[in-house]
Amino acid sequence: MSTQASFTRLKWFVIILLLTIVEIGPIPLMGLTMLYIVAFRPRWFKELVDRIYS
Repeated sequence: MSTQASFTRLKWFVIILLLTIVEIGPIPLMGLTMLYIVAFRPRWFKELVDRIYS
């Protein structure tokens, strides 16, 4: 695995961890984020997946 892929995985792990911590509040951010990704399939998500698995 390349260092770029490792860095990208670590960065997104931290982002998801922070979203999970913030989600303890009254607004379910993680569910809304995942719903957005599934519904609209943004270009940045495809590029993220390509970068991780390249």
